[in-house]
Amino acid sequence: MSELWVSEAALEDINAEANRAYPLETGGVLVGYVAENGEPVVFGAIGPGPAAVHQRQRFTPDHVWQCQQLDAVFAKSSSGLVYVGDWHTHPDGSTRMSWLDHRTLRAIAKHPQAKTPNPLMLIGGGSPQSRVWTGHCYRRHRLLGLLTECDQLPLHLF
Repeated sequence: MSELWVSEAALEDINAEANRAYPLETGGVLVGYVAENGEPVVFGAIGPGPAAVHQRQRFTPDHVWQCQQLDAVFAKSSSGLVYVGDWHTHPDGSTRMSWLDHRTLRAIAKHPQAKTPNPLMLIGGGSPQSRVWTGHCYRRHRLLGLLTECDQLPLHLF
């Protein structure tokens, strides 16, 4: 994995939710697949859900609703589109991963139901007028699992 491909439609949906929630943090899940060359392809995005809680520097998604949406996408795509990671915003902040972001990616990678050993995290930093998105990919843990190694992936729209 060295690049991250995101559909324009998915990024438009993500930006719309980010703008709606600003100046509070928001996020959701990324839906797509891993291509034969190992590069992740994001076809769609699911938002935070109706029961999500948004705060200035964190949010809690409506996990039950997101799982229902993922199940529907999986069925509609004949099992072609699956969960590939999460996305969220850092309002007026950077796209750098926080310690919680690192911990979250590690937990996703180790969660048996996720079936995603290298989950993605797409982080949007800044304001609606100057938002920048950066893709991150979990690689592995080190130092007895206390730290994670994540790669930044160049973002390409299609």
